[in-house]
Amino acid sequence: MREIARTKMGFFPTQSRIVAAVVKLFNLPTEQIGSVAVLDAGCGTGQAIHDLREIWCSQQPDLNVTLLGIESDKNRCQQAATLLASGKGGGTALWSAIEDATVDQPVSLLWFNPPYDRIRGTGRTEAALFNRVKEWPARGSGLLVMIVPDYVLADAEVGLAVAVERDYELVGLWRYPAPEYQDFKQCVLLARRRERALNKTILTFPRWASEPSKRPVLRDDMKPVATLTPVQKTVTLRRTRLGNDMILDSVSRSPLRSGLLREAAAPAPPIGRPLLPLKHGHLALALAGGLCDGVIESGGNRFLIKGTLTSAIRRISTKDQVDADGGKVAEIDTYRTRYEMNVRCLRSDGSIENYTSAEPAAEELETEISEE
Repeated sequence: MREIARTKMGFFPTQSRIVAAVVKLFNLPTEQIGSVAVLDAGCGTGQAIHDLREIWCSQQPDLNVTLLGIESDKNRCQQAATLLASGKGGGTALWSAIEDATVDQPVSLLWFNPPYDRIRGTGRTEAALFNRVKEWPARGSGLLVMIVPDYVLADAEVGLAVAVERDYELVGLWRYPAPEYQDFKQCVLLARRRERALNKTILTFPRWASEPSKRPVLRDDMKPVATLTPVQKTVTLRRTRLGNDMILDSVSRSPLRSGLLREAAAPAPPIGRPLLPLKHGHLALALAGGLCDGVIESGGNRFLIKGTLTSAIRRISTKDQVDADGGKVAEIDTYRTRYEMNVRCLRSDGSIENYTSAEPAAEELETEISEE
């Protein structure tokens, strides 16, 4: 990501001209029971979906549209919360990273304009975040508007197009118009979530994702190609975990802040002497437990030490069972699990010495290595 993008945390809001063109791609529901729930994952100030609702409600005043947003920047999230709640149907914004949030009910429309960046060693941000949010629209009717660079969608190694194809049926794909296209070479994808995901073992790279130069251009006079479907239940956003920013913010406003800072800045306590003097047996346990593995030196000689503990079930005694007449009818064996210490010493001349606490004459019935 460019340095200017990093300072803005990847925040580049969708241009108002693009929003005005995309809003024309939808037919509004003729009969509404419930509310059209629109979720913007990475909403910034919430302006894009706010403008969607304003245009739809001007066309159909009785339309009820609930807006939800997720934003990782606290200041922008506060702006979004105020803006989304101000229109008909209300709305809310959750201060959270996209990967730390979820919804408890499916939504009518997912607006997804993710940060454009690479994740070192694992691929692209767009693909990783899409896999996090792809299940949020309703099955069979939920719609997805995704705004990404067309070269990312066309790259088979990224895997974004295949991920979309598996869970969504493409409705339309358009390139940004000029001059907006020049900044990030973006495209707008509109898709409807499938009732059932396709078998990923037979998926191939979709033809619609290739050749970005042949995609139609998004125009100011677009016609409707998909219908919004209201949802019956109220959608609630919630966090699945707390990010570092939230934790630090909570600590900074906590009455325990001073005490926590003192604890964090306090020097490590001194290591006191053992409660009891160390005996030779303690050293043997440390050796056998692998706590002292490595090279040691004594009297100018170097040794490589490796210790293990094993548990073994041993027979410790045999007792005759007799009948009432004193005759032997059976033998009763008594077994006990014993932990045996083993230490191997490799000398510099290549010789190996073994030390063990096992009884050489004891019969081993079952041995299991418990720690190395």
